[in-house]
Amino acid sequence: MLSHVATFPRYDRDKLRCGIAHMSEGYFHRAHQALFMHEYLQTHPEPWMTHGIKLLGDDIGIVKRMNAQNNLYTLTERSGSHDVLKIIGSIKEVWHAQTDPQRVINLLAADHIKIISLTVTEKGYSYTPDHHLDVEDKIIVADLVPKAVPTSAIGYLFSAAKQRMEHRGSPLTIMSCDNLPGNGDLTRSLLLEFADLKEPAVRRWIEEHISFPNSMVDRITPATTEETVAFVRNRFGIDDKCPVISEAYLQWILEDRFINGRPHLEKILVPVQLETKSISAQIQLTDSVKPYEMLKMRLLNGSHSALAYVAYLMGHRSVDEAMRDSLLSTFVRQYMEEVSPTLPELPSINIPDYKDTLIQRFSNPATGDQISRLAQDGSAKLRNFLIPPLKQQLEMGGPIRHMALVLAAWFRYLRGIDEEGSPIIIEDPLRDVLVKHATMFQDDPERLLSVDVIFEKGLSANRRLVAEVKQAVDNINNWGTREALRRSLE
Repeated sequence: MLSHVATFPRYDRDKLRCGIAHMSEGYFHRAHQALFMHEYLQTHPEPWMTHGIKLLGDDIGIVKRMNAQNNLYTLTERSGSHDVLKIIGSIKEVWHAQTDPQRVINLLAADHIKIISLTVTEKGYSYTPDHHLDVEDKIIVADLVPKAVPTSAIGYLFSAAKQRMEHRGSPLTIMSCDNLPGNGDLTRSLLLEFADLKEPAVRRWIEEHISFPNSMVDRITPATTEETVAFVRNRFGIDDKCPVISEAYLQWILEDRFINGRPHLEKILVPVQLETKSISAQIQLTDSVKPYEMLKMRLLNGSHSALAYVAYLMGHRSVDEAMRDSLLSTFVRQYMEEVSPTLPELPSINIPDYKDTLIQRFSNPATGDQISRLAQDGSAKLRNFLIPPLKQQLEMGGPIRHMALVLAAWFRYLRGIDEEGSPIIIEDPLRDVLVKHATMFQDDPERLLSVDVIFEKGLSANRRLVAEVKQAVDNINNWGTREALRRSLE
């Protein structure tokens, strides 16, 4: 394993101002967007540093740790044969929103902030299955109260827009980087709905003065743990309390819709050491990100979710370990083939090569990605990554056997006890209702398919879908997940 330190900030961080505010600053942002901006500042020392904002109460610890080391951190890119460490300096400061919310609003409303970017996860947008604002979400209900101090991402964006409007501030670009179909369009519609309910005049200002480019981001980035801290210390001799480890692969596709200026994104070159070659990753600017995001969500994200529940029930806990199980690697391949008829045509991308690259990435033992991370928030992930191709295959009369097995394995996983009798920690915004259905109706998946916040109305009435999921549930209950998987691959 070759290891070396590849880069550190050459720009004067004290002299450069922030042009970007990021919500909610986390390990994926530090492995992706912050890296791109770091490489940009290396050759273009301009006022485009990033101001990080953490939204949750228990985020205070990481805020203090980042500030204690002047918001510098290490990013180790692991290809399997190379460990490349980069010291990243593009984040100027990190603030904790709940500690001083008005200070954060003042920052978001300041004219020097031209872009607000987001990685708040799927559930952070508070939206319903039909892509409307969830007005029953507790944090949205609280934020809609007159003069309320915001707690949600949408609430903070509204407050920033309102203050800009009142102070005759400059236009703004809001750039979502979350794994959501049409993430920019969704952010816009949710923010407009919120403004309609809270203060309609702000809606008109948003429509005229804020742009919402869609984006697609890709880099497998496991959560930072104490093991991550120990790895960086032992391998490189650096005591970093906020390290990030990622795979070497890197991609960012972005619509070029910025209303108040942007960095010269097309000039960013990020050196990347892949398994067999060195390349320079670039941001791909486009008029529409939709076909690229569909490809990624249905093959990468969908396959991750497909792997997660089946692999967990079979006793695997790391992604690369699961991929060394021939049954699971075959299953992932066949799952990709099953959803392939629903993919868009992209002449610029070789789909078979893309699938091969995904298998290699999933199998990378160096990243240490965990099955439990992939299994989190299944209600949101399956709604976005599995349900659309499932619905399309049902309409076309195509195969759905593997997608049905995924739903059956998820249903079994939601009981909260694995096949060895050990507890499973279910992390999902709909945990209570899902666990109730999975526990009380263990042989009746139709109950799960009737949860409209996940499954579109009508899917629970589709006899073919219900029958195939029921068969997969019975197979898992009667034979166990491994044998059920083996029989499904015959």
